[in-house]
Amino acid sequence: MSNVMRSEWTKLRSVRSNVVTLAASAGALLFIGLIFSAMIGGVVGNPPEDAGEDPAGAALAGVQVAQLIIGVLGVLAITSEYSTGTIRTTLTAVPSRLPVLWAKVAVVALATFSVLGVTAFVTFFAGQALIGSGDVDTATLSDPGVLRAVIGSAAFLMGTALLGLALGGILRSTAGAISTLFGIIFVLPGLGFILLPESVREDLLQYLPTTAGSSFTSVAPDTSQLSPGMGAGVFAAWILVPLLGAAVAFVRRPA
Repeated sequence: MSNVMRSEWTKLRSVRSNVVTLAASAGALLFIGLIFSAMIGGVVGNPPEDAGEDPAGAALAGVQVAQLIIGVLGVLAITSEYSTGTIRTTLTAVPSRLPVLWAKVAVVALATFSVLGVTAFVTFFAGQALIGSGDVDTATLSDPGVLRAVIGSAAFLMGTALLGLALGGILRSTAGAISTLFGIIFVLPGLGFILLPESVREDLLQYLPTTAGSSFTSVAPDTSQLSPGMGAGVFAAWILVPLLGAAVAFVRRPA
C-alpha cells in the first residue's frame, strides 16, 4: 500500500493542472479573506454598519469560492487517468484495484487538508490584523467556535475534493463529474428553495452538503441549521456514500 500511495502522490504533484488548481484554491481562500477583512477594518473604503459582528467569518469568506476550485482537483485526480488511458497501466500494476482508489483518497485528503489548513490559519491571523487596524473588535482562536470554524473550513474543502474524486470515479468523465459536483453544491439548494413547500423547506435544505458544511465552518451557525456535530456527520455521509459507489464501479467496471 505504501508503494501505491507513493505512486499516487507522484501523479498528483507531477501533473501541473493539479498543482495549479490546489494553489488557486489556496489563493482564493487567502485573498478573498484578506479583501473582506480589509473592508471590515476600513482599510478599503468605509467599514459596513455590521463590522465586527463576525470577524472570523470575514477572514474565512473565501471558503465558498475555494470550494469550487478544490472540487475540480478531486475530479481531475481520477478522471485524468481515464482520459489518457493510463488507468489501464495503473490497474495492471495493481490488479486488486481498490488499493489504487483508497490511495487516491488518502493522497488527495492529505494534500488538500494540509495545504488549505495552513492557508486557513494564515488567512485568519492576517485577516484579524487587517480588521484590528480599524476600530473594530477582532477574534482569537480561543473565542467560542473560532478554532472549530478555522479547522472546519479546511475539512470542508478537503471533503469537497473527495466528493469530486468520488463523482469522477463513478462517471469517469471530467466534464460530467464537475457538472454534477456543481449541481449538488449550487443548483440543488436553489431548486429546493423554489420547488419545496415552505413548511418543509428549511428542514430538508439543511441536509444538503453546503448547508451542512456551513454549520461547522461558521463561528455561530444560524439557528435554522444543524448543530456543528450533526452537520459534520451529514457532510461526511455525502462523501462516504459516493466513495462507496466509486469503489463498486472501480472494481466491477472495465478500465
